[in-house]
Formats: sequence, structure tokens, C-alpha cells
Amino acid sequence: MIKMEYKIIDSLCYVPTEEVFIDLLISLPPQMSRYLKDIFGPKMAPLLGMTAEELYTMKSTLSTTELKEAIKPFLPKIRKLTSSVEDFVHNLDKMGVEKAVIFNLDEETPSGIAGLPNDYYAEIVNKFPDKFIGIAGIDPLKGMAAVREIRRTYELGMRGVAVRPFMFQIPPTHAKMYPIYSTCVELDIPIWFHLSINYSTNSMEYERPIYLDVVAQDFPELKMIAGHGGWPWVNELVAVAWRNPNIYIDIASYIPKYLGMKGTGWEQLIHFGNSVLQDKILFGSTWLFMGMSIKQLADGIMKLPLKEDVKRKWLHDNAAKLFV
Repeated sequence: MIKMEYKIIDSLCYVPTEEVFIDLLISLPPQMSRYLKDIFGPKMAPLLGMTAEELYTMKSTLSTTELKEAIKPFLPKIRKLTSSVEDFVHNLDKMGVEKAVIFNLDEETPSGIAGLPNDYYAEIVNKFPDKFIGIAGIDPLKGMAAVREIRRTYELGMRGVAVRPFMFQIPPTHAKMYPIYSTCVELDIPIWFHLSINYSTNSMEYERPIYLDVVAQDFPELKMIAGHGGWPWVNELVAVAWRNPNIYIDIASYIPKYLGMKGTGWEQLIHFGNSVLQDKILFGSTWLFMGMSIKQLADGIMKLPLKEDVKRKWLHDNAAKLFV
């Protein structure tokens, strides 16, 4: 049992409001429908009174308008799984979460679906500025509109941007990404990339950490976060982050005990994250689909074979320096 108290900054956190929960279902790109059948559905669908296969079928066969109507009978059960922002803030305080980085995604061009606007998250940040840091979803295929959205959301209080390369099927080195990078450097805000395995119908190729090595040479002032630890390319990401001082690694969406388990592919992250990379690892939870609370996931970090001061860096101090 973990008895020592410690502070937490959750670097990748879901807000469990009804609007967000419904948006995660409605706006899930068609390319990612399999997540509802094989990844998150087996845990979430029974809570709604259906099977993962039924949830997958609804998502993959109904239009957005039809899906909105189809889930109406399930709203009472959905509401039991959600909470107000005020209640969530109270729970964060109880768990010792000093700040939570909440994020949005804009994948309208490849998915054909417009999800919750960045304004929704900006309103939460402005209502609770001492508790939340906001990262805006940006669609690089929108060209200059994406650049203007970064500037607009910055004025609204957002302090970062998020992109999943596999959804756009362009690598981080693509020319369409460079105006986004220069804007982030100008505003001094980080960019978060999904860099790990995905279960979509799109290629994993564009998730390789090596692409960030190229970007880091062109934009040495750009703060980059390699999301989800780069698995299965952990060794590659460790080398890229070691080589480039402006690259950070979050470990969101993985149960911590597996990071410390031999044979899982995380050995290099644990080894170097305890030494030369100890100032570059960020704790993130994405707790809503993990079947565990933020505190339970953080407790898992405290059980890893790391030095005590390193555990606190992973859980709090590194993020506190990055998101200043």
C-alpha cells in the first residue's frame, strides 16, 4: 500500500462530463470504430446495457444524426457515468491532483465529423484556471485555418495543441505541419503527438518517433510531447528524447505495472527514465477508459523500480516545468 503523500499533475486527462462522453462516441472517427469492439467497448458497453459488438455496430452503420438518436435511450445510464466539472474538480482535489491537462482533438477533415469545439474546453479552463490546462485539437489538413485556430484558442486561454498523425496519414515531418510548429514556438506552447500503436484502419507508419528527431533539428525551440510512450518503438523514442532536449514523453493509456514488467518492451524507458531521461517523463492517465482512477494509476507509478525523487518528477515536477 502506498502511504506517502505526493502531488500529481495529470498530463493527459479526460473531463467526465456528459457532453464529453457523448462526443467521444459520436465523434469517434469511422477509422477508429474497432476501438468500440475490441479495445474500450468490452469495458464500457456493458455499463450502457449492451455488448461491445452492438456498440460497434451502432457506430459503424449509423450516420452521426442517426447515432445521436440511437443513444438517447441510454442517456440515463450515460449520466450515471459522468459528472459535472465542479464535482470532478472536487475529486481531483481529493486525489491530490494539483493540475490536469485536458485536451481536445480536431479530426474533421479525415473523419468527416465535427466534434466538440475547442471553446468547450477553453470555458472549463477559464472557469477553473488553477486546476486545468487546456490543449486544443488542431487539424493540420485545414492549412492556414489551423494556424488561425491555434492563435484564436491561445487568446481563449488554451496552452498547447494536439495532433494524431495516424488520423491524417501524414508524418510529423510533412510540410503541412511546419506552420503549426512555428506558431507554437512563437506562442511558446507545446505540441502533443499520438506516438504509439493504434487500432484504426490507418497505417501506424506515421507514428514512428524518429520523425520527431527531424522536427527537433528544424525547431530546436519547439516543445514536443511524444504521447503514449512510443510503444512499440520505445528504444527509438528513448534515443530521440535523449538526443533532443525539447522532446518529452508521456506514458498515458498504459497501466503502470506493465511498464515495470520484463518482456513488455518498456525496459529501456524505465532504465533511462530513472537516469538521463528522468526530467522528461510525464504522467498522464486518460483514466476514463482505463478502468482505474487517476490516483490508482499514480499509485502504480510509485510502485515502479524508480528512485523516490524520480517518481515525483514523473508524477509532478516535470510537468510543472513544462506547462509553465
